[in-house]
Amino acid sequence: MSTNTAADTSIDLPTKFRSAGLRFTKQRCLIAEHLFSGGHRHIDAAMLYAELLANGKHLSLATIYNALRDFEQHNLIRRIAVSADKVWYDTDIGDHRHFYVPTENRIMDCPDQKLSLAKFADPPEGYKVTSIDIVVHLAPKN
Repeated sequence: MSTNTAADTSIDLPTKFRSAGLRFTKQRCLIAEHLFSGGHRHIDAAMLYAELLANGKHLSLATIYNALRDFEQHNLIRRIAVSADKVWYDTDIGDHRHFYVPTENRIMDCPDQKLSLAKFADPPEGYKVTSIDIVVHLAPKN
């Protein structure tokens, strides 16, 4: 699994934002400081909102959604859509696969990366594969 330097607690956020071509605003700074300060993590917008609120940071949920969208569009985080109505964000933007456990509202990295993506799909003429997202959905053995 690759690592993401964005998860480094010593990250220089203004430089990181400028390098990504993203304007450094007060709201984005608050969200990014919280998002990237805990190392590699998977989080959804509602979880991030609750964490910020618990830390005395009062931002609207819409602001958080907008910031996450901006971070994803500028390759600072990775978006993982596990269903039509559930989206997670990953601070590790490198290629890797995930397990999703909906009954536990949890997503985690697959430790076994044996699946070769070298020839997973031949794109149509004029296109190239830029990424492949794989999410394995799990349920408890009952």
